[in-house]
This record gives sequence, structure tokens and C-alpha cells, in this order.
Amino acid sequence: MKNENYPLYKVEEIGNLKELVNLTAAKYGDKPAFIFERGEKTISVSYRQFKSDVDALGTSLLDMGIRNAKAAVLGENSYEWILSYFAVVNSGNVIVPIDKELPAAEVKNLVEHSETAVFIYSGTYSDIAEYLQENGVAVSRYVNMDSLAELIEKGEHLISSGRNDYFEHEVDNNVPAMLSYTSGTTGSAKGVMLSHRNISSEAVAICKNTRFLERSVLVLPLHHASGFLGLLCMSYYGSAIKINSSLKKLLSDFIAFKPCLTVFVPLLIETLLKQIWFMAGENRSKERLKECAGSLFGGALEIIISGGAPLDKKLVEGYREFDIEILNAYGLTECSGIISIGRNCYNRAGSGGQIVSCSEVRIVNPDENGHGEILTKGSHVMLGYYKNEQATAEAFDGEWLKTGDIGRIDEDGFLYITGRKKNMILLSNGKNVYPEELEFELLNYIPYIKEAVVFADGNTIAAEVFLDTENDLDCALRLDGDIMRFNQTQASYKNIGRSVIRETEFPKTTTKKIKRQGLGTVNI
Repeated sequence: MKNENYPLYKVEEIGNLKELVNLTAAKYGDKPAFIFERGEKTISVSYRQFKSDVDALGTSLLDMGIRNAKAAVLGENSYEWILSYFAVVNSGNVIVPIDKELPAAEVKNLVEHSETAVFIYSGTYSDIAEYLQENGVAVSRYVNMDSLAELIEKGEHLISSGRNDYFEHEVDNNVPAMLSYTSGTTGSAKGVMLSHRNISSEAVAICKNTRFLERSVLVLPLHHASGFLGLLCMSYYGSAIKINSSLKKLLSDFIAFKPCLTVFVPLLIETLLKQIWFMAGENRSKERLKECAGSLFGGALEIIISGGAPLDKKLVEGYREFDIEILNAYGLTECSGIISIGRNCYNRAGSGGQIVSCSEVRIVNPDENGHGEILTKGSHVMLGYYKNEQATAEAFDGEWLKTGDIGRIDEDGFLYITGRKKNMILLSNGKNVYPEELEFELLNYIPYIKEAVVFADGNTIAAEVFLDTENDLDCALRLDGDIMRFNQTQASYKNIGRSVIRETEFPKTTTKKIKRQGLGTVNI
């Protein structure tokens, strides 16, 4: 690990995702792009073949009359999902990725709100397609991913017969290409409009900060910004990408494929670290931990990129014990996914990494410690919210996007995230308390607390906790004393005056973030 910065990596510039497909096919040719299982067989698709499949499928979509339309895609991670995405956006249509964990009624809300004309789905979600049809949703065409092979074959025939409208289509880099929803709940879904320019400039900027290695496993859901950006950056560097279709197959994929890099969320990072500790038993020497990590991850893993939720610095330090570096990424859907990310040889535990080149960041109204709201502008920032001019106007301060997050930038350019502005507790003495920051410190100090939410309860700062132990009674008896000792490590205004033990885990969103609504007020 170097202790000083180093120049950005040099990568080719692109203006849209069609250029990305063309570039990687020309640059990497017959090198494996995607590896996946189909039945009992393992399939490998080269970068050149991937371009051919995208071209053919895009040609078929145009032949079907799918032009300037919105096409929703729903399914588990698969080669067909990836093909669908690129064929849709590179033929002048708009993709609407749908969270596969949403119930049918919420999928219906998003399909109707987005005015989706084409619904592309995997066979696993045929029941959702049937639900939409039975409930009269105005979708003009349903496409089962099982039929994509036929559409590709048809497209190949059309191309060989001289059909070239897909190739002649010039992508407009500045109009919506993707409609990504920040929430699936009734009445609150906001569709983030992202252009080819937004997405491609983001991918290029990430690749300048971070080098993606030669073998990667694709784990995070592709409808999620971290999952799809990971795919783009892996492709940019010509990685051989193993598509993991299910977490049940994750460890077998690691052992068989021996990846050098992957992208996880913090919850998975923590779960696997605990598994390594369990395997190591009482002997937690560096050699033993490396041995256990090697048997779990296949022996070649060097880098984990973390996204989607805050990352505890103790996880970074824990993985460093066996020579795996975790690069934290921070961002939000409205800025194409990423504002900052750690660098391969210049990384700081506890930070969100360094700001990517397509983004400018400023901290508004910082307090005495430099903490203030994070604003960003640049080519990565969304076009706006679909059919919601009021929300779009509220999201911006001039050309600056208001992230709603509180943070600071240190003297070396590392961005630190403190919490959400809407969760901030404003004390009567004018001091600000950031619940997420206090929660992280509480979880680190008291190891048997698995989850915690800090909030204001009248004139007191309170903590609601879920205990991670088989001996809940013993820990419950210890909790008050441990919190008193924790308070001694904090400024007096941050002291937790009351604690509540819950019997079950906190409710979470589909991206595994705790739902904080209804847990307390935010002002004292």
C-alpha cells in the first residue's frame, strides 16, 4: 500500500454505450467476456460474440417496431439480462431496470408510471408478466428472455440480408437512455432519467480511478447502480466476467473461477468475514486467515469494491489481515451511481474514496469540523426525475445536485460520509448529531449489538438496538453499563440517554438498508 497519490489510469474516452460495445469487441476480440451456466454446460462468450449478439438483438427489436419506446427488464443476473439492456439502449430505446425482489403490485406501479411499452422478463418471473396482463397494464409486447436466442437468429438473418438500420442509428448521448427507480413503494417512486453521456462518462471516470482486474465475478443485482456500473467497468478493462445467478452458488463460483476482483455490498462483506473467522477458529494468525480466505474465495481475490451502503472501516482493516483490499464507493442513483471510489494503491479505511474525474463536489455550510451537505455537479448528474418537475427542482441548487448526505473532504481529497441530512439531530444548544456516525461507533464499541438506530426522543438521544447473540438476557443486563462506558468515549452532547432492545431485526429495503421511518423524531 502506497501512502501517496498517483496519476489516474489512462483509458479510452467514449460518448455512449454503443461505443463501449464496439470498443471492447475491437480491443479484446475473442477474449472471454461472459462465463455462465446453461443447464449442465458452462458457456463462454467472447467480446466479439457479445457485440454480434447485441447487434442482432437490436436489429430484431427495430424490426418488431420497438422504437423510441420504454422497455422494462426483470430477471436474475444473466447473459440475457445484459443483452437486453444493451440492445434496448443502443437501438434508441429506454431501458427500465426493475428490482426483482419487488412484489407484483409494485412492479405494476413502476411499469405504469414509466409508460413501459415492452416488458422483457426471465422465465422465473413469468408470474409477474401474467399478473400485468391480467390486470390490464398497457404493455404492447411481452418478451420472455427464453426467446432471445430466436430473436438473435432472426436479427442475424436480417443483417445478412442487408438490414442495417441498427448500425445506422446514431445514439443521442444527451436524451434519456435509462429510467432507474429510487423507490418501488406506491406513490413515492421517483424515476431517475440517465442519458448515455451520464452513464458512459461515469464508467470512464471510475476506470481512471480504479483498475479492474482480469477475472471478476458479477454478484450484485444488475438493476442496482453498483451492480451495473461494476459490469461496465469490468468490461472496459476486458475482464473475464463470471455471472453469478444466485447467492447460493456464490462460493462455488469463487472456488471454480478464482476471481481477482468482485463488487459486494457491506452486508455480504461482513457475513463472509465472519465465516472466515469461524473457519480460522482460535488461530487468527495472518497465515491462517489467508488460508481460510483462499479456500473461501478461490485463492486469487485481491480487491473487493463495496457499494450501496455505508462501509465500516473495521471491515476494511479486517480484510487487510489477509491481503484483500476493499475499495469503498459512494454515490447515488441520481448521479449515475458513483461520486467517489477508493484507488487500488491509495485507499483510506473509513472514507468513500476519492472523487471521480467527471464529478465536482462541494460541502455546503460546513460546521466547525468541516461537515456539511454534499453537493455535486458534472456529466454524471441525472437529467431529472421522470414526470416530476417539482421533485427535480427541489433536488438542485442551480446546477448542483443536492445529495442529502452530510460529509467532509480531508486534506488528501478523501470524501467521508457522516449521514443523511434528513436524519440529522439538531440539539437545543445548536450542536448537530449525525445518527449514522454514532451508530457506527456504537456497533464498533459493543460487539454484541448487530444493528442500531440512533434517534431523538424528546430531549434525549436514544438508541434502538438488535442484539447479535444467543444469550440475549445476559447481554441485555450488560447493555446499560456498556452504553455508559461508550458515552465516556464521546463528546457529552452525543451521549445516549436511553436504549431500547428490539426482538427482531430492523425492517429493510430491497437493497438491505434499514428503514428508519417511524423510529423517532429528529429534533430536540
